[in-house]
Amino acid sequence: MSSQPIALDNCHKLFVERDYSAGLDVRFQRSFPQNLEGIIDENSWYYLIDNINSMFKRAEAVNMGSIGETLVSFFTCYLIRLCTTTRYEKQLMMIRKFIDEQNKNVFLPVGLCVTDPIERGLRVLEITVLSSGGAVQSTSRDPLLNHHR
Repeated sequence: MSSQPIALDNCHKLFVERDYSAGLDVRFQRSFPQNLEGIIDENSWYYLIDNINSMFKRAEAVNMGSIGETLVSFFTCYLIRLCTTTRYEKQLMMIRKFIDEQNKNVFLPVGLCVTDPIERGLRVLEITVLSSGGAVQSTSRDPLLNHHR
């Protein structure tokens, strides 16, 4: 089986908006998109969203470690950041790795690709439909998704 590159700019995209109901923390809407019914099961969707939301919550948590990291950065005029990776950066790497694993094991086999939210400025969670023929039906009643082609 040969692999062909797919131009992602030409694919149908679904955007899952941020959930601001609990404040400005990075959190994505959990509701299962109607447009993905029959393509992936709801448990796979909830596993993805819940884990991404949980990882961002850990990344943004204020604790003794984050306070200590901030103080050391301040007292070294932030030069320490040239030598070390911050807790937030480490968590972003874990999120990227998790999304890559989910793409490989769950989403790519069914013709979908989830983009790391950092690539979209943490504004949306982008899902690209890779399969041809428009497997995802566009519905105007789904308030959780914005459609773009």
